Amino acid sequence: MMRMFFIYIALLLILAACSIGDIKEEGTIVNTEKPVTVAPEEISGAGKGTIALLPFDNFSGNRDALLQIMPILKNRLKTKGYEIVDMERLNDFLCKRRVRSTGYVSNELALNIKKEFMAETILAGSVISFAAEKNPRFGIMARLIDASSGTILWADYASATGYDFTTILGFGRLKTVSRLIPKVMDRLFASFSTNNIHDKTVPSYKIAVMPLQNNSRVGNAGIIVMYMFLTELLKNEMFEPVEYGDVRKLIVDSRIRSKGELEYKNIQALSKSLDTRGILVGVVDLYSDGLDVSSAPSVSITARLLDGHNNKILWYNNFHLSGDNDIILLDWGRIRSVHRIAYKAVSGLLQKMMKTKGL
Repeated sequence: MMRMFFIYIALLLILAACSIGDIKEEGTIVNTEKPVTVAPEEISGAGKGTIALLPFDNFSGNRDALLQIMPILKNRLKTKGYEIVDMERLNDFLCKRRVRSTGYVSNELALNIKKEFMAETILAGSVISFAAEKNPRFGIMARLIDASSGTILWADYASATGYDFTTILGFGRLKTVSRLIPKVMDRLFASFSTNNIHDKTVPSYKIAVMPLQNNSRVGNAGIIVMYMFLTELLKNEMFEPVEYGDVRKLIVDSRIRSKGELEYKNIQALSKSLDTRGILVGVVDLYSDGLDVSSAPSVSITARLLDGHNNKILWYNNFHLSGDNDIILLDWGRIRSVHRIAYKAVSGLLQKMMKTKGL
């Protein structure tokens, strides 16, 4: 027992030594990332084309979130060599066409943006958490869409809390959201690419993901999990997810109101219109950050894959996960972000779905 104790102390000291060098003065919430002036020759992949940066959906509950995050996204794209469509002109364009939500893009909207601004790609997404509290939180999801075809070229997600960087004696913990934002943005853009992964000889299984029914206490949890499914599906070469903008348009046109289930006639209609082989539906029964009950965050998600041609359930499963599941020793390994837990649950569900015969 004493031997294990000394090994644990030694491990903590090593982690502390690695993190102390990264500790800096606390910042302020405003102006989280200053504009960067980069010489053209220093830009990685300079001249990558014109991109339309749409205002992200804000699911965080913090009204100031987009005021801080959008300039940072714009700056990140600039440093990657993109020419960004004028934001004011783009907003006027969206208002005139009465586009109410810019977190998703239909093929029709993508083509109109391409025609109006000569944009080759469109970046859309959502801020899913943003809190400047004792334990700051920030989470974001983004998708790069081909303006010509409306297909998703790239998608990823990143989320963290200030406590996620804590080592021994509280060293390394990020106490302000201003210090947390760059860390999360680095994770988000680490995989950023304009290469279409669906340009391959082997046909992929095309799937439309419906908004999940939300039985949790967290508003928009069903939409957030839907976007997580889109992101994880895109990362798997076996699947090709349909951008939600086209799905949303058909939901409205077909007057589909219920979530988590579909009538047979709607399954076939959606599958035919979207040219998909499968439709993913589901339910979010639990989506708790644990703050209200002083416990670890936890989620419970149920998903079903429907055959769009034969009206059959091809696959069905449930995944329940808690932030305490990966604890190694004492508090080490605990996940404090409910969004990270949800994404792990989505990934686990898709791993099980891949084993379904007939896909």
